[in-house]
Amino acid sequence: MDDRPPLKLMQQISAYRTSQCIHTAVELNIPSHLSHGPQSASELARSTAVEEGLLSRLMDHLVNEDIFARDESARYELTEVSRFLLPESANSLHPWVECELHPLYWQAWTHLTEQLRSGTPAFELAHGRSFFDYLSRDQMARKRFDAEMRAASLGMGRLVAQQLDFPEGTTIVDVGGGDGYFLAQVLKRNPGTKGILFELPRTNDDFHPDMTDMIRNQRAIVEYGSFFESLPPGGDAYVFSRVFHDFDDAAISQVLEKARAAMRTQARLFIIDMMLERTQANTGKSSQDMVMMLLLGGRERTREEFCQLLAKEGFECISTTPTNTPLRILEFRHGVINGEPAT
Repeated sequence: MDDRPPLKLMQQISAYRTSQCIHTAVELNIPSHLSHGPQSASELARSTAVEEGLLSRLMDHLVNEDIFARDESARYELTEVSRFLLPESANSLHPWVECELHPLYWQAWTHLTEQLRSGTPAFELAHGRSFFDYLSRDQMARKRFDAEMRAASLGMGRLVAQQLDFPEGTTIVDVGGGDGYFLAQVLKRNPGTKGILFELPRTNDDFHPDMTDMIRNQRAIVEYGSFFESLPPGGDAYVFSRVFHDFDDAAISQVLEKARAAMRTQARLFIIDMMLERTQANTGKSSQDMVMMLLLGGRERTREEFCQLLAKEGFECISTTPTNTPLRILEFRHGVINGEPAT
């Protein structure tokens, strides 16, 4: 019997080391410095105002991890991987690094055991208030979070929008739609439709330029409020894109109650979310599930769990659409409870 510890487990235990080195490299803007060409350790140290010997050790580790590279003159340079750390690159992961590896999130993980015992989200235990309450009070934290969500939308939103077809005259309500990028892509995809972005109050300069264009062209409006209190009435399609995984079942039931009150009989409700698969490995999805649990007390769900949850609130799943992303689209109609017309 081989008594040596498994290498994969050792790598999983120590993975945080590389994560933090990536965060430091981004914090020092090293990818941007290298975007102008290879640089030596001394050149990078001067540009970033750090100690050369220590920086070279950090960079050597990231070279060994295939994030950066060294040329024949031992100068550091970008790779295809590290180009995704450039803020301006297409599908940049720069906002993910700034948000996911910031001490605000990192400190929450140290309270995970306590969460398992108490049921209170680890973020709240670490910072004394709920996640979204914290963001409402900390402008920089909100900007980091918005940037991460925008990066996710830029990466997946356009592809998901290609799977949503609506007839002319449809009014689409994007509930909790952030800066409006996703709604704008859906409206572009569907000429003759109009949109309502429903969000908590934010300043106009927080909207994505595509959404600003839709507002200017009178194809979209913005309404502010909390979906725990009410939703804009009279829409034809109510879209919840990556919203429900923020919450537990009881909170979702509250939102669905408000949705029923706002929706006409023919209206449809769409859930766009990552779906767990109980019969196969969910490595990336289960990691995301842990983040939702830790930050918000929410969770990722299977398709069946979504359908069962909505059936209790009078919604019937009528279609499931895969996308070229980790997300799937579930379409529901309302007005039925346990297979019988709702009264």
